[in-house]
Amino acid sequence: MKKIFTFILCILMISCTSMRKTVQSSSKSDLSVQSMESQSTKTERVVDTTRTESGKIIITEIEFYPPTVSSEPDKANTPASNVGGVNLPIKDAAIKSIKQTTIESSSEQKGKSKETNETEGNQSEAILSKNEQHTEQVVSPAPDPYRWRYIFYIVVIVSIGVLYLKRIPILNWIKKILSGIRRIL
Repeated sequence: MKKIFTFILCILMISCTSMRKTVQSSSKSDLSVQSMESQSTKTERVVDTTRTESGKIIITEIEFYPPTVSSEPDKANTPASNVGGVNLPIKDAAIKSIKQTTIESSSEQKGKSKETNETEGNQSEAILSKNEQHTEQVVSPAPDPYRWRYIFYIVVIVSIGVLYLKRIPILNWIKKILSGIRRIL
């Protein structure tokens, strides 16, 4: 009977143990990016700003003989045109000389406009990342909320079993204590 009782007690104790779980994780990451960008622009613009002006002036000088006075009345009261459709107040006048002067002018202003634009741009980028992670985690399940109740029941069952197996010596011990109390009273 003692062997059966100890066997049941051992099974109950083993079944109450909790298992622990171990989780291990490892992570490794490498990232490498390299970028380089270069840009160059050169612009040259040439504009010719030469200005040319030219002009011509003609001066005509006409010299007349002095007019003669005549006693004849005018045949017509219309003015006579002696020279190229120009109405002159002189009638029947004789031309003494014609002098024509021509003045020509020409001017040139040379110019040149030059515009230069130069742009240069550089962009460089380098990213190097190394990430290493190692995690070891021990997870134990949450303890049973009724474990104290189970422990109490086990203690009660063990004490009942001990009382049953050792009942005679225990009863004799109780009798001895009670008889000692009776003598004192």
